[in-house]
Amino acid sequence: MTMPDAPTTPPKQPSAVPAAILLGLAAVLIVVVLIKPSMPQWLKLTIALLAVLVVIALLIYAAILFRDNARRGRR
Repeated sequence: MTMPDAPTTPPKQPSAVPAAILLGLAAVLIVVVLIKPSMPQWLKLTIALLAVLVVIALLIYAAILFRDNARRGRR
């Protein structure tokens, strides 16, 4: 005789807040570089590099969410 499976709880949806914050930050940094052309070149470059790093962080977060959801879907 087999035991019935324990009741499963529905999977918890991941939060979209970190992704929205990263996306908003990247947008603000990009707009600052495009709108404020009278800043020194080193500051433009620094802000552009920060925007690239934020976009990379957003891609990494998306990959982690995808991996977790794909793993959860196989169970």
